[in-house]
Order: sequence, then C-alpha cells, then structure tokens
Amino acid sequence: MQKEFGIGYQLGKTYFRLAVNGIFYRRYYSLGKENIPAEGTPVLVAMNHQNALNDALGVFFAKNDRKFHFIARADAFDIHPLLSRFMQYAGILPAYRMAYQGEEALADNNKTFEQAEECLLNGHTVIIFPEAGHQDKHWLGTFSYGYTRLAFQAAEKSGFQKEIFILPAANHYSAYTGLRNQMMVRFGTPVSLQSYYELYKEKPRTAQREVNRLVREQISAMMLDIQDLDHYADIDFARTLLPHPSRLPEQLAADQDLVRRLEGFDYTAVSAYRQALEEARLKDSQFTDRPNWGFVVADLLLLLLLLPLAILALWPAILCWYLPKYFSDRLGDIMLQSSFHVGMNALVLLPLSFILTWLITGLCAGFWVGLVHALLIGPLCIFEWYYAKLWRDTWRDIRFLRKDTTSLAALREQALSSLKTV
Repeated sequence: MQKEFGIGYQLGKTYFRLAVNGIFYRRYYSLGKENIPAEGTPVLVAMNHQNALNDALGVFFAKNDRKFHFIARADAFDIHPLLSRFMQYAGILPAYRMAYQGEEALADNNKTFEQAEECLLNGHTVIIFPEAGHQDKHWLGTFSYGYTRLAFQAAEKSGFQKEIFILPAANHYSAYTGLRNQMMVRFGTPVSLQSYYELYKEKPRTAQREVNRLVREQISAMMLDIQDLDHYADIDFARTLLPHPSRLPEQLAADQDLVRRLEGFDYTAVSAYRQALEEARLKDSQFTDRPNWGFVVADLLLLLLLLPLAILALWPAILCWYLPKYFSDRLGDIMLQSSFHVGMNALVLLPLSFILTWLITGLCAGFWVGLVHALLIGPLCIFEWYYAKLWRDTWRDIRFLRKDTTSLAALREQALSSLKTV
C-alpha cells in the first residue's frame, strides 16, 4: 500500500531521533521488532505508560516504514494552536478524560475511536496506553477496556473479515531524570483477535476481558513491575545495592529476578540504610568506589582546567538545559521531567538556540564559524551537563571524606547481608 507520509515526515522523524537519542539519551534499545506485523496489517499497540511523551517516542523510533497514530490526552491540543497542528500532522488523536475535560467531553471520544478504527482498517498502526494516565513508579496500573473495545469495534466494522492484532509493548528507563540515561522499548507477541470474534458476538465483555488478560500478562513480564507498593522505596533501593550489568536490557532482567526473589523479604536493614544514606546526602556507590583525597584533588584540577570550556558551553546550556530544568524540577511529577525536557528542546529550544547561535556568532566571527558553533550546540550541552555532574560528585566525595561513615558502613553491611539471603 502507498505510504501516507513523505520527505517532510521522514526528515522530522530523523531530527527527533537525533535530538532525543543523540543528545538526551545515551543509549536506545528496541527489542522484539521482528514481532511487529508487516506494514498494511491492522495493529493496535498497547503499552505501559511510565514517562509521558518519551514512551510514545520509543515506539516512534522503532520502525521507519510506517506512520504511527497515537492517542494522547486531549488537553495537550489546547496548549497552543501551532502545537495542535503539529500533533495532528504527527498522527496524534485526542483522548478526552472526565478528570480533565469533564463528563460532557467524553462523548467526543466517539469521534476519536472512529478515526482510530479507520486507521486500523486501512492497515495502519495505532498506539494506546490502557492505563490512561502515566504511573509514578516502576509498576503496572489498572487497564481500561477501551483499547479492546476499539479493536473489536474495528473488526466489527469490517464484518469480522479483517484480522486485527493487539501488540503488547513495554518501555523501561535506567533513570527518569537527567541527561544521558538509557531508554528501551520491547515488543511482545501479537494477539490476534480473530479467534475471539465468535465469543465477542455472544459475550463482548468476556472476549475483551480474556484479550486484556493476555495483553496485560505480556506487558507485565516485559517491564519492571513492582506491585508491592508498601515497600516500593526499599525495593527500588535494594536493586541499586547489587552489581548491575551496564546494558539496560540485562539490567532489567536482573531487576526482575531480584523483585521476584524479594517476595516476603524483611526490609528492616535495607530501609535503615536507605534512610541513613538519604540523611547524609551520600550515595551507596561511594562505598564501592571509595573516594580518596588524591582523586578529589585530581577532579578539582580537572574542573579548573575545563572551566573555560564550561563557560563557553553555558551557551546554549542555559537555554537548553538549565532553564527547562528550573521549571521541570517544580512539576512535582518525576515522570514528567524528562518528557518536559525532550518536548521543550526538540520543538522549541534546540531550533531556537541553533538559529541564535548561528546568527550571533556568524555576525561576530563569520558565516562558517557561526555554522560550526551552531552545529556544536548538542555536544556543548552534553559537556556542560557532565561538567556540572562532576562538580556535584566531587563535592559529595568531599562530604564523604569529611564524615565519619563507620555507622553507615555497618548499616550497609547489614543490608547487604540480608539481601544475600534471597
């Protein structure tokens, strides 16, 4: 079938990939892409929702041969008319929720569902988040059956002649804040609705419930799903105490195994160490990679040596990193922070800083010097972030060396001893 997007869409996708995976994230993994049905097959991707905008981008970058259609919160279309037009061009459809638009707006979802159903029947891919809102932790929330209803209604429109697939997918992140983290999306095994058509005709809710169970089980198995929310902080901390692989897929497998083994665990020692570490404003890694004054002096000299470059890199880092960080730190929702950075930079700040840098440096030092400076804004932002991180780590090491950590070390040993029993 003929693709409905041209060079403009592909260039835009390439730019977003460069901005997100080249600057913001250090590594991006897309696993199980072979499970994505061929272009022209009606596919509804259902995935967990951990990181707002970035969750959708993880799927968006996974395949180049198709245009994905996303279902997103309707209030995002009200931010600015230009943003609304961009979202429509990008294939994003509005989902109206009672908590945001009121009960009377829910009827508008019928139009959105009809558009999504038409996309499926035309062989396109629609992405939806059954949890509705994004979660605030590594756990899988309650699913709404709206996505199964959408898929079965599309099949019904075709007279049950079209085979509709629901593709479970899961995303995962090494961290939710800061630059240079790792992101991953994994695709499961497609669930064909064809074998449920007869059941749906007689008992639609039963068919939806069975499909939802299969989809949810796959998503839970592909992500870090910590259901013990009463001990969530201690579980999340415990997984940082043990050696970790460097690659995110292997990290996730190790964390999933640990969470399974921690069922029924006594968190007393782990909790005591976690709280003491937080009060001291130190990190557990300082006990494994124990600092000394020689390394601290070397770090301070390196910081001094790199200071001129750090001053140069303040532009564009002030605009692209420090300014959005000031606002994102006040959002209150940790899962929104990196999405805020990505969205602001990709749509506004990176293009603006590129133009201003080229213009100002070009006027002062010439056209080509300005262009080179503008092309370096990404590396300069990354350098500035690492430079600031080195400052923070160095001062934390100084605090560690000046503090009597005997009691902390004893608490750490008790926590590690307790984890060895699982």
